[in-house]
Amino acid sequence: MSEVPAPAPQPARVFFALWPDASIQALLLERARELHRRLGGKLTRQESIHLTLVFLGDVALDRLPLLNDAAAAARFQPFSIEVEQAGCWQHNGVAWLAPRRTPDALLALVQTLEAALSNAGFSLDARPYAPHITVLRKARCKRLDLEFDPVAWPVADFVLVRSQLDAAGSRYSVVGRWPDSPSGPQ
Repeated sequence: MSEVPAPAPQPARVFFALWPDASIQALLLERARELHRRLGGKLTRQESIHLTLVFLGDVALDRLPLLNDAAAAARFQPFSIEVEQAGCWQHNGVAWLAPRRTPDALLALVQTLEAALSNAGFSLDARPYAPHITVLRKARCKRLDLEFDPVAWPVADFVLVRSQLDAAGSRYSVVGRWPDSPSGPQ
């Protein structure tokens, strides 16, 4: 009698992101609610509000340590983002918030992170980087004449996030943080 092989472990769906603290998430959610009133759709939960740096998708569990190495090699210095504009992409119904000007430190972080990931053998999206915070899905996009007070977001670190799908949608958990805290990634 032969044994049935154990199923292969499921890959981890991961991405690098900037993750605001709860007070910044609350301010961004206020702006998102105004968009929601105008465009409908499904509002992002406050605890899920983030700005993606590099999306990797499904990564084999044995390759996750390479992500830690890539993050450690990325050039990071604290900076601030002024989130001051909103928009909506008709092709996918995603409404977003974003800075008008991308900080140089953010561009340097993304570029050095992408280079380290490419050197480690990861395939990356070839599109130019467009920083945005997804706040609505399935929105009825139209021209927006929306003004709001900018949200000043001080950025002190970046994170590696694992996404897991359940009946309520995507659930995110932070699995690494850089620069490392004294006790290591959280």
